[in-house]
Amino acid sequence: MCSHTNMYNLKFVAAACGVMTMGAALAQIGATSASTYLLDVDPARYSGPPGTRVAVHLGDQPRQLQLGPQDEICLQLQRAENGQVISARVRVLRPEPHELAVVSVAGPGISPGTYRSTPWGMLLRATPVNADEVPKTAAGADGAPVCVL
Repeated sequence: MCSHTNMYNLKFVAAACGVMTMGAALAQIGATSASTYLLDVDPARYSGPPGTRVAVHLGDQPRQLQLGPQDEICLQLQRAENGQVISARVRVLRPEPHELAVVSVAGPGISPGTYRSTPWGMLLRATPVNADEVPKTAAGADGAPVCVL
């Protein structure tokens, strides 16, 4: 015979399983959907341009971005194979060309708001945002020409 307490426990377990299943499904949808990041790019050069904030879509094609009148880079954000780390792939086009560098900018062990450095000293910092929350002061990479890394 079923007691009132056993019936309550059964309902509680069923509800908890439902919530966990729904949470796992939502996490999977969130992991596969496109994300927007604000990427702060600072050439870290004496007499260089000030840092620039760029809105970049994760997994988009590499984009050619103008940081200043003479400074240009090719940039792409990608998720690592393990799915937990976001890396910036960047190559300087002008004024002094540099080869491709891959810099981890978000993920386990990287505190939000931490600048990461390329081998030649360029600083990069990524902050995730909702696409509708991108500040008007951030340059958008959407309309920038596609480049080759």
